[in-house]
Amino acid sequence: MANSNAASKIYVCATAQNSVLAKADYELLTWVEITGIGSLGEKGKTTNILTYDTWDTTVVQKAKGQTDAGSPEMELARIPTDPGQNILRTAAAVGNNNNYAFKEVRADGAIGGVGTVIYNRGLVSGPKRPGGRNEDFDLEVFTLAFQQEEIVVDPTIVTGK
Repeated sequence: MANSNAASKIYVCATAQNSVLAKADYELLTWVEITGIGSLGEKGKTTNILTYDTWDTTVVQKAKGQTDAGSPEMELARIPTDPGQNILRTAAAVGNNNNYAFKEVRADGAIGGVGTVIYNRGLVSGPKRPGGRNEDFDLEVFTLAFQQEEIVVDPTIVTGK
């Protein structure tokens, strides 16, 4: 069954995380929910494909190169008093080159269970303010520049009593 993004949540840790984290490390962090999220851009890794052509063949040789963990944009309805949004604003401040941890909890878990959890860590930039027309919301857009591969934890299954 396909699931929507409705009722999913994204959290941020207010403490900078400048080292690669494992699942167990993420589970020990203190999380603050970011509310008002309207859109989160494409996440996941993209690996460069290197090519090299030689005189003795008509087929280009290929190899995998560096992998980019992604830089999705997060669009949110601006709420000046939201603790999660304020962490993003602090993280995005000019001169703040620290990495911050993120936890996404999908709404695909069984009743009483936990949905898919996706952990990642990276830099934050922004916010951009798209402006808009008279009936548009006051929005801010942050870029999350992830620095390591995401860790995906499948939803928990609740067993019978």
